[in-house]
Amino acid sequence: MSLSGQRAGSTSLAPTSRFLVGTMGGRSLAFEADSVQGLLTLEVAGEAEVVTVQGVAYETVDLADRLALSSDEDGPDTRIVLLSQGGLQGSIRVAQMRGLMELEQSQVLPLPRQFQGEEQTWYRGMILFEEGVALVLNTAWVLQGAGAGHGTASLEWQGGTTRLLTVRPELAIGKVEEC
Repeated sequence: MSLSGQRAGSTSLAPTSRFLVGTMGGRSLAFEADSVQGLLTLEVAGEAEVVTVQGVAYETVDLADRLALSSDEDGPDTRIVLLSQGGLQGSIRVAQMRGLMELEQSQVLPLPRQFQGEEQTWYRGMILFEEGVALVLNTAWVLQGAGAGHGTASLEWQGGTTRLLTVRPELAIGKVEEC
């Protein structure tokens, strides 16, 4: 007990970061939770190249191809992660979501020396997750090129690849902030 009669806790004043961990190509990848705008099932997202939720267009980013990972078969646990940062939006397909973690920033480990080339820009570090390691994605790199040249383009410009999700927004997992 503390002097005020309340239980003294081990509350840390260290800055924390939250990560949403998913799998892709057999690897655990961590998304910065502040950049995640929502999660969709395949049923809701459909096969469109651009998914529009509450007026925001999220262009598909083939992260498996960019990271040279094998593509996963779609299954009941497959989710579409909606990311947004610095005015760019994109959607990423993951095989499975594994969980949400809140860690002190000191628990985000630096990349090992094996990461000497271009991949240093792909990841911010790594975190210990369950019985392994999850690589923390650099959201700016993931979204690099997403929406490039689209500017304020209308939905007509994007053609028939846009799917508007206003009919049943309750099927979306998570909350997408309104503008």
